[in-house]
Amino acid sequence: MAMAVFLIGILAVLMMQIKAIDTNASARSVTENYTWAMDKAEELLAQNYDDAQLATGEHSVAAGTFTQATDGIDNNADGQIDETDESGQISISWSVQGGPVDDTKWVQVTVVQRRPLSMDKVINVDFIKANM
Repeated sequence: MAMAVFLIGILAVLMMQIKAIDTNASARSVTENYTWAMDKAEELLAQNYDDAQLATGEHSVAAGTFTQATDGIDNNADGQIDETDESGQISISWSVQGGPVDDTKWVQVTVVQRRPLSMDKVINVDFIKANM
């Protein structure tokens, strides 16, 4: 009887450990995606107000595909950025619209990580670009 109770306790601890590992991996993924979004937002903020990347409309590194080769992100999440023939589940895009006041633009950067057998992870970063 004592062995059965001990076994149930050990299995419960094992299941908790598996869940903790899964949660940590998910949190790491969200952090990485947020970092990619912030990197792109900072890059766009550094551009001139009239730069082509800040023209009104939808923009992406490689429109509609997940096989970017020179986008500055680790699309296949293997730790290497822009490697030869890199493809994977991460894409980055941004939308530019007129801002809330004259001479401003509202920009929303979106990073999407496609996950097989699960919902996609989407991170959005919004900012206002002023004509200064």
